[in-house]
Amino acid sequence: MKTQKATVKDLLQSGDCNQEVEIRGWVRTKRGNKQVNFIALNDGSTINNIQIAVSYTHLRAHETG
Repeated sequence: MKTQKATVKDLLQSGDCNQEVEIRGWVRTKRGNKQVNFIALNDGSTINNIQIAVSYTHLRAHETG
């Protein structure tokens, strides 16, 4: 399955769920616990953020610093 590239604005306007997409931006906020983290991500295409739920182990495997 090919991954679709999208902006935060596109995703928020589409209303589509349960699709794999590629999105790049910066983390506005991160909160969670040892099982799941919630990341508010923004890419500058809109003032709004998109929330992403990520498992703790997946997040730790992809940390950059």
